[in-house]
Amino acid sequence: MIVRRCAYDHDIVIHKNNKPNMVKTIELSDGTLTTITYPNAYNYFLVVDGEIVKKSNSFSTIENAYVDKCAEMHDDGHGCIDITKHKLVNNKVVGR
Repeated sequence: MIVRRCAYDHDIVIHKNNKPNMVKTIELSDGTLTTITYPNAYNYFLVVDGEIVKKSNSFSTIENAYVDKCAEMHDDGHGCIDITKHKLVNNKVVGR
């Protein structure tokens, strides 16, 4: 299940691991298809350009890794989700 994706349409996505060992075909932003296999453990994982780069049981850990990857791609990201400043629209963080 997708929890959060990059608001600038880069292939940086946080997934909740609700189906361990599931194989899923995903479409990248350039239109190519790739498959990912959900890990058999861990509650969350971070997918960057079709590759799982980080796994954790802590949402905070995954979100911090997500923010770091987004910072590498663009300068003006939203950072961590703050429910007083942000809302989710199609799994993308936007300002309130």
